[in-house]
Amino acid sequence: MDIVDFLNVSIHNITTNELLEDLNHHGGVVVTPNVDHLVKIQSDRELLQAYYHSNYRVCDSKILQYISFLLGNPIKEKISGSDLFPAFYEYNKYNEDIRIFLLGAQEGVAQQALVNINQKVGREIIVAAHSPSFGFEQNERECQEIIERINHSGATVLAVGVGAPKQEKWIAKYREQLPQVKIFLAIGATIDFEAGHIKRSPKVMSEMGLEWLYRLSSEPNRLWKRYLVDSLPLLWLVSKQKLNQYRFPHELQTEYLPLGEILQQAGLLTPQDIRQTLKIQKQDNNHRFGEILIKQGHLRPETVNFFINDLPQLVNTDNKLRLGDYLNNAGLLNLEQITETLEQQSLSRRKFGEIITQKGWVNPKTLNWFVNLQNS
Repeated sequence: MDIVDFLNVSIHNITTNELLEDLNHHGGVVVTPNVDHLVKIQSDRELLQAYYHSNYRVCDSKILQYISFLLGNPIKEKISGSDLFPAFYEYNKYNEDIRIFLLGAQEGVAQQALVNINQKVGREIIVAAHSPSFGFEQNERECQEIIERINHSGATVLAVGVGAPKQEKWIAKYREQLPQVKIFLAIGATIDFEAGHIKRSPKVMSEMGLEWLYRLSSEPNRLWKRYLVDSLPLLWLVSKQKLNQYRFPHELQTEYLPLGEILQQAGLLTPQDIRQTLKIQKQDNNHRFGEILIKQGHLRPETVNFFINDLPQLVNTDNKLRLGDYLNNAGLLNLEQITETLEQQSLSRRKFGEIITQKGWVNPKTLNWFVNLQNS
């Protein structure tokens, strides 16, 4: 599973069919980043944390897909929640292990969606539905009542459609209290679409990246600010990323990101490496994530120690090291390699990073990550 880095979010570059197969095999939390989400994540730390604890982040925006081509790493497919959810229940039409709980929409709408979907599928794949009150996420008693409903329903899948960032935060906060649920889907307005309460944009508009325009024309009072004002900073931020000037503060990484996510952003782990390690850790809770990485041969002890112990201290100090020193401390370059690189640099006037990447000692993504650390 490849990833595409969008600002401070790694989006999984995966097709719908690949995602459905992977979900059934591994389970996990699916979130669907779009333009609005990426802008919110720049300042909403709770949403950022929820995103980094998800298992699948798939592109819910034709605009983001277009931008990915500009960034030189094309996203294979736009997978919106409203496309993924019907594909999911059709894919699992005959899979009795898939039992879905719908959470979201206005009173009665989720129940209508339940009826409509079960009629389409030909069985009770939706086992229960609930429309929470406005502001329910701030009412712990109501949240616990919802958790009890879900656990009592026997659902193995929870589809939450209460809007972003509320749905992502709610899943992140309460998923551990839902032991029977293996798959969590953040699906936005999909419950309204399934109930026929709100019409989706014509398919041709969606394929052209104009679904936002259709929704704006349908709900101008609610959506004008999101689409016409709040989303504008993305263009500036993406331009900075294209010019390699976007900086995601490393102090936020060390505070909010799981170790695996930091290592993935630094180009040192793949999503497959993370999944394998988490699977081993689940079977053996006596070993930490970093210990398993070392034992499995994914990373050297010096590298794991750098990211766990040294990095939090480095980002909180004004004393910056040279690039080679950072890489040496992280166990990615030895002193002989640094000396050789400096000698070649003095003779050719080439950049330090250019030499070490050309020699294959450090990959370009890892180099860029450490350059950002040096400049932050």
